[in-house]
Amino acid sequence: MRKRIRSKLLALILACAAVSTPLASDAGQGRGRKRGADENAVSRQQDNPARGRGNASRVFQDAASLKGYESGWDLGVVDGRDGERYDPVRHRDYRDADLGYVSAYGSRDGYKTKFRAGFRQGYENGYREGTRSRK
Repeated sequence: MRKRIRSKLLALILACAAVSTPLASDAGQGRGRKRGADENAVSRQQDNPARGRGNASRVFQDAASLKGYESGWDLGVVDGRDGERYDPVRHRDYRDADLGYVSAYGSRDGYKTKFRAGFRQGYENGYREGTRSRK
């Protein structure tokens, strides 16, 4: 009985290995090509003025930077479009820097630091976009 179970288990393992091996090798090959394609896509997106803030999640890996970027982008577009001076610090979102903070993210001070960094980057990109769209 044990030999039968062992042989069935061995056959199942070998079948899984045979099926997954081509997939794993394809995934490895595709991953290399895709990585290069992603890098090219990112550089094209940086050159494209109409790309908007929708790609911020690809740039930032943490919630604080992403939330800061989105907030900064929105305010930067408005300031640029309205002809306001470039000044991210004058906005309450930047000064408070705790928009979207949840204790699960860690320390509030660490969140604020990352939020402000993301905000400055988003504000710069948004301001640039806003001045382009101003007529």
